Amino acid sequence: MMSPDPKQLISQIPSPFLQDLLEISKTIKDHEGEAYLVGGSVRDLILDKVPHEYDLAVSISPEKMQKIFKRTVPTGIKHGTITVLFQDRSYELTTFRKDEDYIDGRRPETVQFGVSLSEDLKRRDFTMNALALDLLQEILVDEHSGQEDIQNSLIRTIGNPVSRFTEDGLRPVRAIRFVSTLGFTIHPETSEAIDTCRLITAKVSPERIHDEFLKILKSKNPIGGLDLLKKHKILELFTKTKLYSADWEKYKNGFSKLLETSERPRLAYFLASCFSEQTWLSDSTVFFKELRFSNQRTKDSQFLVKTLYSIIRHKEELRTSPGLRVHLLHPIAQYAGKKDLQDLCLELSLLWSAFLNQEPFWLASAEQEWKKDPPLLLSDLTIDGNSVREKFPELPAPKLGEILRSSLLAVLQDPSLNSKELLLDIIQKSF
Repeated sequence: MMSPDPKQLISQIPSPFLQDLLEISKTIKDHEGEAYLVGGSVRDLILDKVPHEYDLAVSISPEKMQKIFKRTVPTGIKHGTITVLFQDRSYELTTFRKDEDYIDGRRPETVQFGVSLSEDLKRRDFTMNALALDLLQEILVDEHSGQEDIQNSLIRTIGNPVSRFTEDGLRPVRAIRFVSTLGFTIHPETSEAIDTCRLITAKVSPERIHDEFLKILKSKNPIGGLDLLKKHKILELFTKTKLYSADWEKYKNGFSKLLETSERPRLAYFLASCFSEQTWLSDSTVFFKELRFSNQRTKDSQFLVKTLYSIIRHKEELRTSPGLRVHLLHPIAQYAGKKDLQDLCLELSLLWSAFLNQEPFWLASAEQEWKKDPPLLLSDLTIDGNSVREKFPELPAPKLGEILRSSLLAVLQDPSLNSKELLLDIIQKSF
């Protein structure tokens, strides 16, 4: 493979990040140290992508870094890492180190500083992440055939994969995530080690699995990562729920219709495709709790699935304006308010398309309907509890809520009924 030109790679770093990185590198050099851009940022530059973050490996101690840079945060000083701040931009700098005595399957108990760059690169997870770029001397360091593996779209550990995964149980899940985010494949020996080291992966905190799972869902190729999570039974290590319904294989390809969407509908689609329609609510509640999902994420995704199943059941009624108001617009307005009608209708239309593999025939009509700003909530009615009580003072208290809900249903079916006189007349005749 022809090695990429380091000058070209450096020129791809956008401003003001390049200027910051050069200043950091020069400052460290002026204090008799070395600095290299390392890890995913170098990999992304080789892939002609703009990195999301920039980390540097340096030869000087974290204590010295704190003295020579004006603004720093000791983000991981035990492991040699500080964060250097430039205005609203941050850069992690980690002293060359050798990791030793992995006990908990996640982080080294001790680290040895004062080692060489070569020793530092050996401790990293995958060959594609063990590249180092000297921004001042314009030199690319590749001691583990990382460039070749990048060219071959291959995820391969540095050295023995079982040893690498035994050190850190999150690494197998990161490998699976890279399949989705980069479109790479996992080297056979590395793949085999994922199964061998499942008990080490089981030691990882649910919060970290939660983060990796969401990154897979939000990636350009979620199906690839989700298939591997299933193949290696990774999620089963962290939840008691029965995953992957009998229809999983049928529905999983629907993710390809959600690639331009946000996280919310993708997470909802995972629930709809992973769990059976009969048990999805209870199963997903347990799943979300065990993987430490926030209450808001849980509520949002469950609302989308619940509403999706409802509009599928009332499919024919969606061909009418009353049906759209009752089964689609009212539930959305009740859950999130009218301000989110458009966004949630669009998300439900995408879920409909992915789940049923057919176009949402109702979307255009729904848009026309919500633009009319019809009454959809109790607060939109021309009557309230006080006006009903004033008109019918002997009305039993338990009946009041029932009457208001009945009035709203009548108005959802026919908005022209939303006048105080008409609604009170209907109530008088009905109760």
